[in-house]
Amino acid sequence: MGRKIVQLNLNPVDPIIAQRIFDEIDANLIVANCTTEEEVIEVARDADAIIRAGGPLNGNVLKMLQKCQIISCYAIDIDNIDIEVATERGICVSYAVDATTEEVSDHGMAMMLSLARKLPLYDALVKSGLWKDDNKAMVNLGRPLTRTQNLTVGSIGFGRAAIALARKCQGFGMRFLAYDPNKPQGFNSKLGVELVPLNQVLQESDFLHMNVPLTPGTHHIMGIEEFKKMKPTSYIINCTARGAIIDETALHFALKENLIKGAGLDMLEDGPTKRSPLFDLPNVILTPHVGHVSDTSYNEMEQRVCKEVVSFFQGEWPPIVVNPKVKDKPHFQNMKP
Repeated sequence: MGRKIVQLNLNPVDPIIAQRIFDEIDANLIVANCTTEEEVIEVARDADAIIRAGGPLNGNVLKMLQKCQIISCYAIDIDNIDIEVATERGICVSYAVDATTEEVSDHGMAMMLSLARKLPLYDALVKSGLWKDDNKAMVNLGRPLTRTQNLTVGSIGFGRAAIALARKCQGFGMRFLAYDPNKPQGFNSKLGVELVPLNQVLQESDFLHMNVPLTPGTHHIMGIEEFKKMKPTSYIINCTARGAIIDETALHFALKENLIKGAGLDMLEDGPTKRSPLFDLPNVILTPHVGHVSDTSYNEMEQRVCKEVVSFFQGEWPPIVVNPKVKDKPHFQNMKP
């Protein structure tokens, strides 16, 4: 009997395409949309693998999975997976987040340049009919306008998306600061990046990008005390991290009290389920969690999330393993390095 693979809440992946890929390892695909623990357990109890973009996979659920060896995630939606329990149970957790690196860094760059050049403001002024023959008034309404080359860009986190962003900022001649507790401080000569303490990134950045995964330690990493350390002319950008990285109540206060100048957000803590007070602020650009999207990235993720399961059962580890300690489990000793 072939392997059983459950496609959990993963609408972007065409089941026909997925099944063709899984035919290579004689696996049967079961498509399921589950909102409760009981529903996931019912459909995945005897699954050999799960590909997913959502659905509860906490410790209670993982402990009930009898055969699962790999959970392959569509993107960086791993904050509702109990990684510790998965490791204990010998379940490899992987994700294809690097398939969207160019898109999220492009989106962050676009938001930053749009805010730096005051495009939302000028767009609104033109459409409101305030643009007159005297252009001086228009210019003054947008000032101060800093030359892009003179901007200091900061990043909390220095992983794939931040590295891609730094590469793009380098082309504009911008200074780039980054804080990452997992990387030694110093100077990255290849990208022209200064790896510095968190306070320095907060204090010196004109544009601060969020590039860290959501964990208990990074939840609301940007709160009122952090905003107080930023320049009153600075902006915060989040096109990569989960919305809960930022305390939105603190952000709203910081914007209303002019602690910072503005924000560009592709993620909100409550997503579309709740109207945020940030909606009413003119110095905030909001997009509906589309920073990772392009035809290319979607196609690549669709293929990767399936092909990594196939490669796994053929003895190869996925490129990105969230819980590398799982490799020490005895039943994985025959896997290729």
